[in-house]
Amino acid sequence: MFPQARILVLSSDLVESVERLRQELDEVAAGRLDLIIGTQLVAKGHHFPKLNLVGIVDADLGLGNGDPRAAERTFQLLHQVVGRAGREEGWGLGYLQTHQPEHPVMRALISGDREAFYDNEIEQRERTTYPPFGRMAGLVVTANEKHTAEAYGRTLANAAPKDEHVRVFGPAEAPIAVVRGRHRFRLLVKSPRAFDLSAYLRKWLADAPKARGNVRLEVDVDPQSFY
Repeated sequence: MFPQARILVLSSDLVESVERLRQELDEVAAGRLDLIIGTQLVAKGHHFPKLNLVGIVDADLGLGNGDPRAAERTFQLLHQVVGRAGREEGWGLGYLQTHQPEHPVMRALISGDREAFYDNEIEQRERTTYPPFGRMAGLVVTANEKHTAEAYGRTLANAAPKDEHVRVFGPAEAPIAVVRGRHRFRLLVKSPRAFDLSAYLRKWLADAPKARGNVRLEVDVDPQSFY
């Protein structure tokens, strides 16, 4: 549609070297390119003074990945990306493509009301005892074979001590299901803020059947990432 445009595609998958990436970002900042097509790499801390228009495809994609912090992360990322437009020259305009225009994240972005987003998000977390009003832990099982990882995840879930203060979810296939050829299944554990979750996990894992063969278990208390 724009045969005369000078186009650059920016993606971590295509980065040949740090020097080459720095050169390309300098070209963008200097206004020597007309269209930049990029992944999240474009959003991270760059300053493009001549950029006036931003379009985000599938802007709500991050809202459905099973991450309890999905709304927070999506709002932060989209606010950051749209904020790249109109920083110095002219005025900025951002377009969001979404299947959920009534979602609190989208409504807060469109209205520019960060306080409204915060109020809605914190009320939901308090009502459902998600952090910071509760505690969580993630258990990630990995194995060379998918069925092996899932089977051990089910074994762990069945061995979880019964406690009225604790809920164990999963196992479910992790959002990033395969890393370096290893299949990943995740369990999530949720408890009240005052509950000794670390002691619960120690007892659970001490009594549970141990991982064997190529099966590995990673435990992350108060996780920041749910991938």
